[in-house]
Amino acid sequence: MKNPYDFSQMFKMFDPNDVQKYFDPNRMFSAFEPAKSPAFDMSGVFDMNRKNFEAMVDANKAAAAAYKDLLEKQMEVFGQMTSAAREHTAWMDETTGPDAISKRTEAYGQAVEKALVLMRKLADSARDANEEAYTQLKGQVDEAMTELKKPK
Repeated sequence: MKNPYDFSQMFKMFDPNDVQKYFDPNRMFSAFEPAKSPAFDMSGVFDMNRKNFEAMVDANKAAAAAYKDLLEKQMEVFGQMTSAAREHTAWMDETTGPDAISKRTEAYGQAVEKALVLMRKLADSARDANEEAYTQLKGQVDEAMTELKKPK
């Protein structure tokens, strides 16, 4: 059975090089290429927009790296909180004996809860930033669509 907490697999989806594959211009154009026509030169479109494609790939690689960094920071928070809880429960073992199981469990549970709250706050902040960025660009997308629909 696969370990759902295998960090090497969690972060794999945010590998910048893997993300680059999804935004390969040739692959993108092949999905949307119109019927072959002497009046339409797809390679010309690609060549005209090469810098834009390269900039998009770079931006997506940077976004993937940022998400990978976010996940790593979340796991760092979790590790710090649970490590502190382990140290605290070890101290309780040494000073209070085995009859303090409920106190150790409570202390560890609180540490996990705090870690998860902090991890969620990190994720919420990233989501909010993405929504704000999309909202800012949506007007530009709408404007570009309107421009494309104008008769020439």
